[in-house]
Amino acid sequence: MNYIDFSNRQNRDIRIEDLSKEYLDLIINAAKNDYSYPKFHIAPRHGLLNDPNGLCEIEGIYHIFYQWFPAGPVHGLKYWRHLTTKDFINYKDLGIGIAPDAEFDEDGCYTGITLQDDDAYRIYYTGIRGKDNRPSVCYGEIEENKVVNKRMLFDVDEKITTLNFRDPSVIKKDDKYLMLVGGEDNNNNGIITLYSSENPYDFKYIGNLKMPQYDYGYMLECPNYYEEDGKGILFFSPQGIQSTSKYDFRNVFSVVYSVGKPINVDTCNFEAPSFYEMDKGFDFYAPQSFKDSKGRVVLYGWLGNSKCIYPSDKNQWAHMLTIPRRVTIEGDRLLQWPLEELKELRQEKISICGEHEIKDCAFELEFEANCEFAFTLENDKDEKIVFSGTKEEYCLDRSKMSYMYNEKYGMQRYAQRIENNNNRIRVFVDNSSIEIFCDSGKTVFTSRFYIENVSKLKILGAIGNLYYLNRINISIT
Repeated sequence: MNYIDFSNRQNRDIRIEDLSKEYLDLIINAAKNDYSYPKFHIAPRHGLLNDPNGLCEIEGIYHIFYQWFPAGPVHGLKYWRHLTTKDFINYKDLGIGIAPDAEFDEDGCYTGITLQDDDAYRIYYTGIRGKDNRPSVCYGEIEENKVVNKRMLFDVDEKITTLNFRDPSVIKKDDKYLMLVGGEDNNNNGIITLYSSENPYDFKYIGNLKMPQYDYGYMLECPNYYEEDGKGILFFSPQGIQSTSKYDFRNVFSVVYSVGKPINVDTCNFEAPSFYEMDKGFDFYAPQSFKDSKGRVVLYGWLGNSKCIYPSDKNQWAHMLTIPRRVTIEGDRLLQWPLEELKELRQEKISICGEHEIKDCAFELEFEANCEFAFTLENDKDEKIVFSGTKEEYCLDRSKMSYMYNEKYGMQRYAQRIENNNNRIRVFVDNSSIEIFCDSGKTVFTSRFYIENVSKLKILGAIGNLYYLNRINISIT
């Protein structure tokens, strides 16, 4: 049986009910047998995963949705897939969370969030319909692990934006509902539109968000906004940003954040000192956060990027979510750090210095580095990736992998070092992904890599501990 041909954008509207059991078994097995498929990340059993969506906690159970095209490793007709967990180690895969089965979302269910509103859990998402992919803001509610009461709230207004209008984010502020939606204005500038309502449904446009002078590209996607300790925290994914600096905006699309004053709804103003790039690696996009019952802000991102064909695509799966991260604030900086629960995945502690033979390419490495250091992951053919540091900067180099891809955006990523007196670094490697946390979490590199038969780990200028990590358990219900 041959795989479906998605070239030239054909067959992108296939629905999951159109796939035979035999075909699903074929592509599930292709993904399952791929050496690059992760052990402790959420990834699709088949098809393409992209944005994390609808993140929330309900009565001690965390709900994680993600956008999903079931038929293959390309962007096509989007569903939401739904998982739950109590501990970020053991998950239940509940299958389809939102399906494109209504007139207002029949051509795709795009990004959205869940708002906890007293005892209600309200989903706001983007519905797509028609040959021109016309967007609208849509609504649903989570009840007994099901998304119910779907409806369209309002359509795109082409006097305000082009059809690039999507990804609502909603908070409750002063007993009113404030919605941010990403968009492109009619002069091809990236904007965030603001809407307000006294109830969960009847939103009115109040203006575009006024932000510090900056190059926001031609489109702003996936705005995520929350308030904490008297501050407003905003991050989003701009498209079309260019930079000549080796330190900033080297990917096709990137993510920025800012810590400022809370949004002034009367003036539509977000006052902030600066924007920072959220991740310095090759593969991080469309992050989303939520606050749990412990008061933690928990974040997932899409560990991937658009406009790129990955070597593992041939095995009929694409992308994964990042590990869950806790986000905190220090001054005008966001700090990202692996969620504490992930320590439960650890096996025995292995002290490491110099060269070490690797028995499993799913591990955590925690080390104290000198001002100058290098960490190398390689095989017997000298195919490798290298993460290194000096007093001034970090560098992630994937120019000598087994399988090269996306070279036009460069094979190195750099970040300026922020903390010279804190040299603790944590690294999570999962077969074909790497997440590196430096500078107390102010600097993060998230990337994919492809090295066959990884056999050696080398550390120069550092000593630390290695923990092989167990597989997360995902049961299908």
